[in-house]
Formats: sequence, structure tokens, C-alpha cells
Amino acid sequence: MARIRFCLSCGARLPRSASARRRYCDDVCRAQAYRARRVSDRIMALGMLLAEAEWNGDRRTMRLLTCPECGRITFAGGDRRRDAVYCSGRCRSRSWRRRAAVL
Repeated sequence: MARIRFCLSCGARLPRSASARRRYCDDVCRAQAYRARRVSDRIMALGMLLAEAEWNGDRRTMRLLTCPECGRITFAGGDRRRDAVYCSGRCRSRSWRRRAAVL
């Protein structure tokens, strides 16, 4: 009796005739899993970079990895855009309002 196996991405049941090496139900799930792995790898790398910057006292790197409005860690390039500056839309709007009030 064959063991019932499931897709690692969506949890759907794999066909009985699938090879023993098959892990995903289709190409869409395989691509989603690949993107999720890349995001988690980037977040881990950015976390290590931030920890190293804190350990060495590198304020420039710490400033690049934190939101200029609230000071939270942004992890731009992790699960957010690579060129993200602010941690959220709220901080981006708050900063814009502050700059607009000065003009």
C-alpha cells in the first residue's frame, strides 16, 4: 500500500502515480516555495548583518536597516521591496506630512 503524500506548499494530495522525489503538486506551488525560501534567506542574512553591525557599533549600517521615522527594523529586501526606506505605509505617510508641513 502506497503512502499518501501531500504538497509541501499548499497541502494538496499528490497523485499516487507521482515519483518518490516529487514534492509539489504543480509548477505554481514549486515556484511559490522557491520564492518563500528566497525571502526567508534574505531576512536571515539581513538579521545577521544587523547583529554584526550592532556588535561592531557600525551606526551607518544600523541606520540603513532601521526606519527613519519610528526606528523599527525594516528588513528592506527581505519580505519588502529592496529599496524600502520605511517600515510601513503609516511611517511613509507620517514622514511625508512632516516634510509637507515644513514647506
